Amino acid sequence: MIRKKSHEAGTFELLSRLPHQIVTLAKIEYQNAKREAISKAKKAGIGAGAVVIALFFLFFMLEALVIAAIAALALVWPWWLAALVVAAALLILAALAVLAGIMLIKRGNPVPEETLERVGNDLSAIGEVRVNADPTVPPQRYSTQGMPRVGEEGNWR
Repeated sequence: MIRKKSHEAGTFELLSRLPHQIVTLAKIEYQNAKREAISKAKKAGIGAGAVVIALFFLFFMLEALVIAAIAALALVWPWWLAALVVAAALLILAALAVLAGIMLIKRGNPVPEETLERVGNDLSAIGEVRVNADPTVPPQRYSTQGMPRVGEEGNWR
C-alpha cells in the first residue's frame, strides 16, 4: 500500500477546499476593487478642485475685463492696456487649470480596471480546467480509461 506524504492533499480534500478559496478570492477582489475605486475617486476630486480654481481665475479675468473697459473709457491708453494684459494672463492660467482638471478627471475613472482584469484572468483559469478524458469520446460510467494512473500527471491533482 502506498501512503501519501503528509503535506500532499488528496483530490477530495482539494475539492472540499475549493468553495472556501473561491469565496476568499471574491472577498479579496472586492476589497481590491473598493480600494481602486476610492483611489480613482480621489483623483477625480483633485481634478474637480482644479476646475474650481480655473473658475476662480475666470471670475477675476472677468473683473479685469470690466476694469479694462472702465479704464478704456476713463483714460485713453495706459490703464486699459495694462488691464487687458492682466486679463490675458488670467485667461492663460484658467486655461491651464481647466486642462489639468480635465486630464485628472479622465484619469480618475472610477471603474476598477485592474481588479476586473484579475477577475477575468481568474475566470479564464477556472474555465481552462478540463477533464482528462478525450472530449470526442462520450463519457462512460465507471470508466477509468481516461483517468491518470498513480504517478502520472493529471489536471485533477
